[in-house]
Amino acid sequence: MRASSPGFILTLELLLILCIFGVVVIFAISIAQRYVVNNVSNPFGRNVFVYDSTPPSGSSLLVGRAVGFTQYEAPLILYRIADPDPRLAALLGVRPSNFTTRTSVFYSNAGCSGATWMLDPTNVTSGTVGEVSDLYGTQGTAFAIGLSGGSQNVLFRSASGAAPATTPASRWVSERYANNCEPVADDPVLRAALIPGTVIANMSTIFTPPYWSPATTIGTLPTPSPNPTEDDPWL
Repeated sequence: MRASSPGFILTLELLLILCIFGVVVIFAISIAQRYVVNNVSNPFGRNVFVYDSTPPSGSSLLVGRAVGFTQYEAPLILYRIADPDPRLAALLGVRPSNFTTRTSVFYSNAGCSGATWMLDPTNVTSGTVGEVSDLYGTQGTAFAIGLSGGSQNVLFRSASGAAPATTPASRWVSERYANNCEPVADDPVLRAALIPGTVIANMSTIFTPPYWSPATTIGTLPTPSPNPTEDDPWL
């Protein structure tokens, strides 16, 4: 009687099945890898980008990538400021027609006119009046959208200098949808925390409103210096 031994018979059919299975596994791994690259590693597949309406069609400038949203669900972008050292940024809310900031611009005269002032971001007293910003406190320079020359879309920057002799008469609150200019009551604590504010630029001359966000990124577009492009890791 022939003795039996453990094992199995490796047939051509089995080899064919193993080959087919191996090809399917390799194909599945390739699809999974492509998905990871396109949807996880690619930042454009998971971020919100904001553009302006520079004519003609297709020439829109990249305003920035949303790093968060305001209480009104407006995209927040980091607008990079040209500065020798260090690199500074303004945190701007983007609405269809204008930019906003949490910080205000104070004016020496009623009706938001005259000399301009801003709260010193390095002065802890600024926090007592409700406009403390850890971002601006860290970089030592504050930014705010205010009214100037008839435009409500002007970016201001804090500058070194002494506090005003008297409390400013008004301030511009850009995050409001109406009644942005409001009177300011006399407050020695507030006055002591103020420093001069200077105009950087009218943002409407840099980015043409209305501002919008497409469903998908529409490619690398020209942007004015010092604004970044989509492939900028700092964006």
